[in-house]
Amino acid sequence: MAAPVEGLKLKSSTAGVKRVDELVHAYETTGSGRLRDELRGATLVFAPPKPTPTNAAVARRRDVLRARAERRAYVAMIESVAPKPRRPEERVQHSMKHSFSISANMIATPVGAGAVGYRLAKYKVPEKQRLVVAILCGIGMLLVEMILFLARSYMVEEETQKRARREGGGRFGPAGKRAATNLAPE
Repeated sequence: MAAPVEGLKLKSSTAGVKRVDELVHAYETTGSGRLRDELRGATLVFAPPKPTPTNAAVARRRDVLRARAERRAYVAMIESVAPKPRRPEERVQHSMKHSFSISANMIATPVGAGAVGYRLAKYKVPEKQRLVVAILCGIGMLLVEMILFLARSYMVEEETQKRARREGGGRFGPAGKRAATNLAPE
């Protein structure tokens, strides 16, 4: 006799659900024709497979992929309703108010520094040279403002490029998220 298949059952309309190995054993011991009657119109019922334990890294990767898919589906769903959010550096670059304030700052600060230099030069410099001191103070402040403007512009551009590099990390996702989705065991 062959080894019994674990969990194999027979579902019949007359006897309900019975284990196949028990039916075969009963047929072999009694020798009666009941087995044929039991098999007529019956279907086999297999036990569900035992769940295999999953690796923690694989489960974590599956969760990350599921969350990413849900996020993509959500963004696709609200795409026509909500506009794409603008990042702070994009708002600063394209804001007319920001451009005006930078322009006004580039003009008003050297003029103010020149006026202060003219006023302070009153006590130390002769009358004819006060205007030269005021112009030099204004030019110095203009240089400082230009350096600050360039530094701000460079920081905004650098942040924009950094975000673009992070978002465009290739077909395996952004580089910053690779550590969280690494499949190697820890």
